Amino acid sequence: MSARLVDRIAPQPGHTILDLAAGLGDTGFLAAELIQPGGTLITSDFAPEMLTAAQRRAPANIDVRFKQIDLGAPIDIQAASVDGVLCRWGYMLLDDPEFALRETRRILKHDAPVALAAWTGPDDNLWSVLPVRILQNRGILDPDQPGPGQFAWANPNDIEDTMATAGFIEPSIEAVDFTMRYEDVDDWWVAQTKLSTRTADADARLDFATRSDVLAELEEAAQPFTQPDDSLIIPARTWVATATA
Repeated sequence: MSARLVDRIAPQPGHTILDLAAGLGDTGFLAAELIQPGGTLITSDFAPEMLTAAQRRAPANIDVRFKQIDLGAPIDIQAASVDGVLCRWGYMLLDDPEFALRETRRILKHDAPVALAAWTGPDDNLWSVLPVRILQNRGILDPDQPGPGQFAWANPNDIEDTMATAGFIEPSIEAVDFTMRYEDVDDWWVAQTKLSTRTADADARLDFATRSDVLAELEEAAQPFTQPDDSLIIPARTWVATATA
């Protein structure tokens, strides 16, 4: 999926590429290989801890700048100075994604692309949904509320409309299917608690008996995805959207 995002911005030697909400930086690092010689990757995230982790993972042979960027505020990068922007699963988490996209467009050169990913619907992504549904059905987690979140842009029309309103032209959206893989049900549960603070906080409140019941229910839900060696392969789907400034 990250490779598809990078393909959509077509990095070239000498380009400056910005990876927004980069997390551990993996998507941008793929692009960095393609902009050498002479190119610069800017790896950014709101969380300093993420930037520190990305610095540790950065390949030694590429030019990477690390920058803390809050997408709720103006981006501190010169206007019309960037050749391409990547953002994997970031904009749909924002209170004002249109503002962030306007800022993205401002720093892009004329006709330069942005490529973003946003999750499709919950039923396409049971790898993240099923643990939450089990907790919600037991009253351990509150129901999902409207607003920013994993599935805020499940409707591709919302992505296209927001990009167009922010001034981007010719938005193009495609679905990309892949799989999430886990060693077993316990690995799946641990992965979700590491990925979601909401799930982690709920897990911390569970007593031994309740956690055992939750894991037993999760194991039952995992049956359609369970392999002969007890590993899990669960389908996932995301939108990849591209437009030009």
